[in-house]
Parts: sequence; structure tokens; C-alpha cells
Amino acid sequence: MSITVPKNSSDYESNLKTLKAIHHSQCLFNCNPPVPDFRLWFDDGGILFGEFTCTQDHQGYNGVAHGGLVAAIIDSSMVQCLMGHGVVGYTTDLSIKYRKPIVILQPTSLKIEITEIILSCLYNIKCEISQNQNLVVEATGKFLKAME
Repeated sequence: MSITVPKNSSDYESNLKTLKAIHHSQCLFNCNPPVPDFRLWFDDGGILFGEFTCTQDHQGYNGVAHGGLVAAIIDSSMVQCLMGHGVVGYTTDLSIKYRKPIVILQPTSLKIEITEIILSCLYNIKCEISQNQNLVVEATGKFLKAME
């Protein structure tokens, strides 16, 4: 396993690819993504960005993305952010605030960053989801580093 200390976006991408192949290859989001155009990328500082567009197949209430699907997108993206940083971790807590509905058929963006590392094993992560430059969902998660 070749995990590097990230210095730029390609290092984060390399770590993510390596750890996904070893630990996450059968994940729903890797094998059969529920939102087909879902894509993620890192900036040079290790912040994970993403884009997706929910369709009619992703609705809860008419015209609005299903909240459970949004929660799954957030959780999966947080895990992938960790992997980019060279860490395999498990969700211990996920808190989501739906500020406004995510409207289907509109581009949606997300931003995920690690906000705190406690005792080198507990990672606090935050996520912001926006549509039309408006914050629609905020989330925080806690992830426990897997034992090696």
C-alpha cells in the first residue's frame, strides 16, 4: 500500500484511489452510484469538492431530492475525504441540517473538510451543500480511524 503525505491535489487523489481499491471497492457509491454524474476532486489544501445533479429518480417529495439519499452522499463523501488524507475511518456520528430543499434537475455542489483531529484517531468533518450559491444543507460528522 503506497500512501503519501499529501502535498497537492494529485497526492490526495492517489491516496483516495489506493484506499478505495483496498477497503471500499464494493461500496455502493463505487459500484453503482445512486447519482450517476456525481464527481469529486481535491484542492491542494485537502478540501474535497463535488458536484452532482439529482433527477426525478432521486425524489422524496415531488421536485425535491430524497433526504436519505442526500445523507448517503454526505457520508460517502466524508469517508472519501478521509481516504484522500490517507485515513480509513468509520462514521460514529452524522448530523445534518437541511436548510432548504435540494431541487432536482439543478446542479448541486458540495465542500467537505476535516476540521479537527483528536488524539490522531477521531476526525471531525464538515460538509456544505449549495445550489445557485445558496447554502441548502450543512452537516458535521465524526469518524473513528480504523485500527491497522
